Amino acid sequence: MKISLALYDALTSISVPNKTAKAAVNAWEDDVKHFASKADLERTESHLKDSIAALRTDLSALIKDQGVAIREQGVEFRALVESQASQFQGAISKLESGMTLLRWQFWLLVICFGFPIIKNLYEIYGSVISS
Repeated sequence: MKISLALYDALTSISVPNKTAKAAVNAWEDDVKHFASKADLERTESHLKDSIAALRTDLSALIKDQGVAIREQGVEFRALVESQASQFQGAISKLESGMTLLRWQFWLLVICFGFPIIKNLYEIYGSVISS
């Protein structure tokens, strides 16, 4: 209010009509109502700092929670991979057993059919040579 009176006095001292000086002071007072004081700005700054600190705390907690969740998923993934690796090893062992069995069967066929054929060929060769 003191500033408004001082402004009014200053305007009237330079020969501004009273009506115009009052209108200028009223317009100035209306504009000043929308300005923030230093205390308002300090309160706002303090509130913003508190909000930022709270958000930082919340964000840190969320990051920790996500880290824990990722570690748990990593453990589950590792267990799943190890389980599948074990199943894969079992399947390979079965295939190797099957291959071994096929090899034995092949050589048995060679022996069962090959020796009689070789014997017959030898006999034919012997009869051809002796004749």
